[in-house]
Amino acid sequence: MLSADGKIWWPSREAMGGEALLKKLKNKPDATEADYLPARDFLRPKMVAITNTKNLLLDGPTFRNSPMFVINPKGITNLIIRNVQVHNDYWAQNGDGIDISASHNVVIYHCTVSAGDDGICMKSSGNNAPDDPALTNVLIADCTVLQGHGGFVVGSNTDGGMRNIWVTDCHFMGTDIGVRVKSNAGRGGLVRDIYVDNIAMTNILHEAVLFDTYYEDVPAGKAKGSGMPAEATKVPDFQNFFLRDITCKGAETALFFRGLPQQPVHDIHFDNVSIEATKGVVADDIRNIEFKNVRLTTVDQPAIPASAAKNITIAQ
Repeated sequence: MLSADGKIWWPSREAMGGEALLKKLKNKPDATEADYLPARDFLRPKMVAITNTKNLLLDGPTFRNSPMFVINPKGITNLIIRNVQVHNDYWAQNGDGIDISASHNVVIYHCTVSAGDDGICMKSSGNNAPDDPALTNVLIADCTVLQGHGGFVVGSNTDGGMRNIWVTDCHFMGTDIGVRVKSNAGRGGLVRDIYVDNIAMTNILHEAVLFDTYYEDVPAGKAKGSGMPAEATKVPDFQNFFLRDITCKGAETALFFRGLPQQPVHDIHFDNVSIEATKGVVADDIRNIEFKNVRLTTVDQPAIPASAAKNITIAQ
């Protein structure tokens, strides 16, 4: 099924009308199971959802064509995901590959992901104190993302906080965005001490690297700006990111930063980074961005506009 404007694909007529039906049923106190049944295609299950356990190993399986997220562990301490294959079609709605939520001591190693949404994604919801983040100590190594909205992704739920994530020796090929860090006021939190190195990207559709604090999780068929107004609390704070030894051959935009006026994206460090793109740096509300041995080969000039350059320190 296609939406009325022909732009949105739905697996069935029931799925297309599911959101409207659920809103209607919220106002029906005597709603029954039968009333909800037509929305079953909209209320799709995750393929692997494991919560609140310890010492979990996923080694070797292949997952295909999940209704929603493929692998979504939540509240796990000591988690290893290795030698896993994930294959969702590019048009699969919310077809995230590997989503890690509010877990500690995580290793994702030698995995290949093709996703209809984010490839390998970190999520963290809650009201944790800044010194006690809900997601900590993650290693992602020797992984390949072949398609998806992002290769390595943070967010959009970051209000539980994140710290100590290392992404190394990975390839992102043909993803919408390479390194994607996203959240918004209302569900943002402190994300710090993130290390991304030895990354090779090719044919990235949009941004090679993105930091966005205005992310809108817009339901299929809805226009941006139609969501709920942002709360004044739970503001995303992206700081102390270290991106080193990164190459990207082909992107629309090399580096995109969009912070909040009250909370800029800050203390982001790039070292030995080479990106070939149409556009260079796009930046609003940034502070203390450091470029060391960064080469941006762009069609549009200048690669770093004056409005952004004043908040970027450049060293060789």
